[in-house]
Amino acid sequence: MKKEKTKRYLIIFLKTTIAFLAIWVLFKSEKLTKESFTNLFQAHNIPFILLSSLAYVSSQLLATSRLILLLRAIDFHLRFFQGFKLNIIGNFFNIIIPGLTGGDLVKGYFLIRDEENNKGSTSGIIIMDRVLGILALGFLSGISIIYLLQLNNANLNIYHRKLYYIMVAIGALFCFFIVFLVFGSYQHVRGKLKTIFTKIFRNSILYYVVHGFGILIRKRRVLICSFLISISMQLITLSGLICLAKLTSGNVPGLLTLMAVSSVVMLLGSIPVTPGNIGWTELIAAFGWSAVGSDTGAEIFLYWRVVTVFCSLPGLYFFMAQRRAKAPKNHDYSVLESGENRGYKS
Repeated sequence: MKKEKTKRYLIIFLKTTIAFLAIWVLFKSEKLTKESFTNLFQAHNIPFILLSSLAYVSSQLLATSRLILLLRAIDFHLRFFQGFKLNIIGNFFNIIIPGLTGGDLVKGYFLIRDEENNKGSTSGIIIMDRVLGILALGFLSGISIIYLLQLNNANLNIYHRKLYYIMVAIGALFCFFIVFLVFGSYQHVRGKLKTIFTKIFRNSILYYVVHGFGILIRKRRVLICSFLISISMQLITLSGLICLAKLTSGNVPGLLTLMAVSSVVMLLGSIPVTPGNIGWTELIAAFGWSAVGSDTGAEIFLYWRVVTVFCSLPGLYFFMAQRRAKAPKNHDYSVLESGENRGYKS
């Protein structure tokens, strides 16, 4: 146990060190300056910040719809506002206090607490929810890379090989997921896997995590709808990011080019190199945008981080309100008919 804690603290220390190094490089190369911060809070920038915030909140509303849709696949019914609060709580832990407790773990805790049967199935849904988000971002990034490779841009040419590598990684990710779905559609394969997981986990929470994950494999329509919702979320997020480009006086590429390179930056920026990807995403953005002729990438992604932090602050209030609830009976729950799991009223 002590070794695990030491290892965890060491990883956090290394990630924090990388974050400080990334930020130092950005300031040293003048990709970020003191004016980057003062410029954000000028009065004439408020409308663009509000538009960007609206885009972020809209994407979270779609994220809530996706979560509710996936949970209903296992007969767990969740009120829309309650699902929205869980998403904001998760964002609070991921964005504002990263590195301590993952937002998905917090959401999973609150959902498991309200399960009456098959405790842990909702955690499998949380995993699939995250997977579909990554797949949607990978899909848009793949299309964006194809577009970027067609551009006759001298600065971008030096990144061609790296873009091909990213395409291969995205293709491998989709192939793995498709193979997983195909094999999961066979009943005898599911039966063997169920036997294996039963022996390993012995009907523990981990068994029902896999159980909830497995239910979704058989419900293709739910997965397709959730995937389409995820794509819409990413497009709205990109639009919110692009709104912030109006805050800078530097060169800004065309709209399609801007969206294309930003989607690739967001994909690479999702790799957990630093706590909350602080500094890491801005560093990737600086290189990515410079490849298409703009030196404001780090600045724009910094502004986007400020917007997401501001919009995630209510997560602390929602989290404290959830913790004050001593038992599920204190919530507005209903016992669903026809053998359905207990959950929130829909």
